[in-house]
This record gives sequence, structure tokens and C-alpha cells, in this order.
Amino acid sequence: MAINETYRNIAVVIEIENSIKFLRNGLAEIQKISAANDFYDPPLMYLSGGLERLFKAMLCLNFKEINGRLPNYKELTEGKNGHDIEFLKSKIEKICIPISRPFAQMDYDIITRDEVINLICKSLSEYGKKARYFNLDAILGTEQEFDAKKEWESIETTVLKEFYGKNKFLKILGSIGKLEGIYKKSNELLVSRIELFLRAITRQFIFGNFSRESSTFLFQIESFSDIEDNQIGKTDYRKFRNHEVIKRK
Repeated sequence: MAINETYRNIAVVIEIENSIKFLRNGLAEIQKISAANDFYDPPLMYLSGGLERLFKAMLCLNFKEINGRLPNYKELTEGKNGHDIEFLKSKIEKICIPISRPFAQMDYDIITRDEVINLICKSLSEYGKKARYFNLDAILGTEQEFDAKKEWESIETTVLKEFYGKNKFLKILGSIGKLEGIYKKSNELLVSRIELFLRAITRQFIFGNFSRESSTFLFQIESFSDIEDNQIGKTDYRKFRNHEVIKRK
């Protein structure tokens, strides 16, 4: 029995709203990482789930724009693993456009060319496809080549070297008393980079052309679409519950 089309359209609204909640929780979990807490599964789980849901919802809206109906599973994934965020991102890049507004000139570049974002999406993609059960696979004797935790730690190192410079970073790393500060800075840098990416993506709902319906989701996406430049990296996502509007200074 076919699902009612009205319900399918309502489900798109719910999915976009849920994707933003997943992403907010993912950023909150990044901000919990410290020298004493290296539990990376929650941020990886929330961010991979959030991006997968947001990307798929956007692709469904674009498919509807072109074909006059929502797609089925095979039409959406084209035979790829449904958790392949790198593949979904590559499709998203094709339906996004440069926004001809002075405040959004860098949006398209961060969507399509930012190397840190690409590393993050690769890590989340592998986590979503198979690395969620890295340790369980080890217990069961299944060979697992991708360690998402180590990959994320490598991304932390990348942004810290980018910020401090390699020599200064290694010097700071050698000081035990500065270890907590290192984690705090990497969290801030990663959250800032992901916020810029999510702002760029959600601005496509407002100023892009992938779907004539996209502007009807302004309430669902405002957590990221409304971030001002001077607010990037300044929000403590741990303070907000899922139903709460994020209030920024």
C-alpha cells in the first residue's frame, strides 16, 4: 500500500527539523571532548546522522522540483550505500549555487572546496557506513581498516596546526599543563568550521534555487542560517535543549 503523499510531504518537514537537532547535538558533543573525555562516538553519530538526513531531504526536494514528485529509495541513492555522506555531499554540490550577496560570497567555496569539511565528511561517511562497530568488529574477528576516532583526532591536529603553525603547535603539545587548552581550541575551531558549512548549506534554502519549496523551511533551519559572522564559534550548544531556540548575542 502506497504511503499518502500528504504524509510524505509532512515527513520532509519533520526530517529537516530532526536533521538540525542532530547537528546541534553533534556540535554540543564536540564541545564536551576534553583530555578526560575522549568519547568520540556521540559527535560522530549525531553529525553523520544529521548531515545524512539534511542532504537527503534537500535531494528529495530537488528531485520533486524536477520531476513533480518525491523520489523512491533507489532514485535517491542511485545504488550507493545510503550512509555514504561523501556521495550525498557530491550530489548536494551540484544543486547548490554561488549566492550573489556580499555577505554570502564564501558560502559556495566552503560547500565545495573546504579541505577540512571534506575530511570531516569522509570521516563521518566511513563512520556511518561501517566504522560505528569498529570495536565490535574487532571482538568478532572482522577486519576493520577505518578507525573513526583516530581519523577525528587527525582532523583535530590538522585544524590546530593550521591555527598555530606546525612548530608552535608541537611546542604547546609538549606542555602537559596546556593539554586542556589544546582540546578547547580544537573544539572551537571544528565547531566554527562546521557552523560556517551548515550556514552555507542552509542559506541555500533561502537564496538558492534547488527547490521552490525550500524557503518554506525557514523556521526549521534558523539555528544555522541566521548565524552572524561575529557569532561563529561563540555558541555553547550544550546549554540548549532540542526544543529551544538558540539565542545568540
